[in-house]
Amino acid sequence: MNEFELVCFDMAGTTMIDGGLVLEAFARTIDEMGVKGDAAHVAREYVIETMGQSKIEVFTHIFDDGAQRANSAFEGHFVDAARELGVSEVPGARDVVEVLRARGIKVALTTGFSAATREALIDTLDWSDLFDLRVSPADAGRGRPAPDMLLWCVLKLRASSVGSMVAVGDTASDMMAGTRAGAGLCVGVLTGTDDATRLRANGADVTLDSVADLVNLDL
Repeated sequence: MNEFELVCFDMAGTTMIDGGLVLEAFARTIDEMGVKGDAAHVAREYVIETMGQSKIEVFTHIFDDGAQRANSAFEGHFVDAARELGVSEVPGARDVVEVLRARGIKVALTTGFSAATREALIDTLDWSDLFDLRVSPADAGRGRPAPDMLLWCVLKLRASSVGSMVAVGDTASDMMAGTRAGAGLCVGVLTGTDDATRLRANGADVTLDSVADLVNLDL
């Protein structure tokens, strides 16, 4: 019997190549919101620092009452940027998920994007058949680094315990969420925002060059 029953994957930077799309969409959003000069620099630095967290929560910090407008603008700019620049999976991501499913392990996809943006990206990537569950903050409660999305996956996919879950992501927020959810294993990957030192400092039990290397772990 497998020790682990469920693997929860982050999206951008972990299973999907970011390629700068998130920062490009944020830059367009900040410009649309009229943020210039030093304020724009501070906003960009905050976005980088909080990469992986719920976008609406990030925008609430930056824009306060304008958060909903900024979030709507960001979602539109992200989809536009993805169409213009292209979007693709991290090499080997589909293969890893299929291997895990063949072993009888459930797989879920979590993301800070809204459900609409998430599904648009899934259609582009041709992933509609790939995951047992797809979760955005609005589905579960709070976004990362809160544990809500991961705990929702445990409940919806009927895992026997939080300790039977593996959390996989590329940001400090992903690792913090996994730790707070009580995941049995937190895996940081180096295809996204943060380096191994930052991932480990925020809860990663192990770091991998890519999600493709997950098949080499004893799950």
